[in-house]
Amino acid sequence: MGKDIRISVRVTDKEKQIIQVKAKKCGLSASEYVKQRALGYEPRTVPPGALFVLLEKIGNLESKSTSAELNAEIEKLLKEITAVLLLPGKEKK
Repeated sequence: MGKDIRISVRVTDKEKQIIQVKAKKCGLSASEYVKQRALGYEPRTVPPGALFVLLEKIGNLESKSTSAELNAEIEKLLKEITAVLLLPGKEKK
């Protein structure tokens, strides 16, 4: 199923600038940002590169570990970090 329907919205120049700045902070196009917000998601701002370095280091610990229990905990932590800091979240109502 392709994206074949367009929705147009009129905004003021100032509103457009605000949307574009917020979208850029999230690493999204203005269209994707508006779509995520309209669907109830709160797009996350793009975290600093240091976060990705730390995530990689945590992942490397998992590959060095010989404990299945520790590996499971590391994997759980990586998923939690990703969910909290990287993935868009649904708004709390």
